[in-house]
Amino acid sequence: MMRTGGKLTGLFAPGNCSWLTQLLLLLPALSLMGVVYLGGLLIFGRYSFDLYENGRMVRDWNLSTYRAFLGDPYYWKLIGTTFRVAAKVTLWSLLLAYPLAYCIAGLKRPGARQLLLLLTFLPLLVSAVVRSYGWQLLLSRQGFMNWLFVQLGITDTGFEMMYNETGVVVALVHIFLPFMVFPLLNVLTQTDSTLKAAAHDLGAGKWRTFLTITLPLSARGIASGVQIVFTLCLTAFTTPQLIGGGRVMTLPVLIYQRTLDTNWPMAAVASLFLFASSILVSLLVNKGADWLMFRRSRSGGTHHA
Repeated sequence: MMRTGGKLTGLFAPGNCSWLTQLLLLLPALSLMGVVYLGGLLIFGRYSFDLYENGRMVRDWNLSTYRAFLGDPYYWKLIGTTFRVAAKVTLWSLLLAYPLAYCIAGLKRPGARQLLLLLTFLPLLVSAVVRSYGWQLLLSRQGFMNWLFVQLGITDTGFEMMYNETGVVVALVHIFLPFMVFPLLNVLTQTDSTLKAAAHDLGAGKWRTFLTITLPLSARGIASGVQIVFTLCLTAFTTPQLIGGGRVMTLPVLIYQRTLDTNWPMAAVASLFLFASSILVSLLVNKGADWLMFRRSRSGGTHHA
C-alpha cells in the first residue's frame, strides 16, 4: 500500500477492493459472530425440542415445551409484563431524550455542547449493576426520593417505589436514556438549517416549523432510538431482578430462573420467543418509519405540484 497525493493506493485501498478482498477482511468478524452468536442460537434451538421430566432434561424431538409455553396463561402474563415495561421505558425515554437532543443540537458554543454530551453519556461508564444498586438506595422507603417527597409535602409516609413496576421503569429509563439520545442527536445535527430558515421566511412560527420540518425529518432517528431502547428493555435482566426483587417477573428473569432449575428446554423456548419478538418489533418500527417518510414525500410532492 502506498500513499500518493494524500490518498491511499494499493490492494486494500477503499476503491480497489475486490469482492474476494472484502470477504477476507470481513471473515474474522463473521467467523466470531457465526461461532458465538449463531452457534448459541442453534444450541438453544436444539434444546427447545427436548423434554424436562423429573428434574432433568431428556433428549427428544417434540414440541411439548413450545405447547406448554404458548398454552399457559402464566407465561402470557409474563410476556405482557415484559412488553408493557419495555413500552413504558421507551415512551418515557423518548419524551425525555428528544428535548435533550434538540437542546444539544441547537447549542452554538462547543464547550457547552461537549459538557452536556459528557453529562448525558457519563452513566454509560458505570456498570448497570452499580446503577441498579444506586437506584435501590434512591427509591427505597427511607431513600432520598421519599425523603424529598415528604419535605415537599407531596406525601406524609412516602411512596412504594421498590419491588414494583414503577421502580423498574424509573431505573431502566435512566440506564437506557443515552441510547435514545444518540440516534436523535445524530439526525438533528444533520438537519439542513436552510429548511428552517425557509419556513421562517414563509411566516411559520417556531412550533409550526418544529412540527412540519424538524419532527418529520427526525423520524428516522426516533425509529432507531425506539428500536434500540425497546429491544434492550426486552432483554434487560439485572435491573428488573434487583429493583423488582422477584415481584416484577419478565421473560429474562424467567429464563434465568429456568436455567438455574436446569429446565433448559423452557429457557430455550422463552429465549427464542424473545429473540423473534425483538426482530419483529424492529421490522415493524422500520416499516412504520418508512411509511411515514413515504407519506411525507408524497404529500410534499403533491403540495409542490
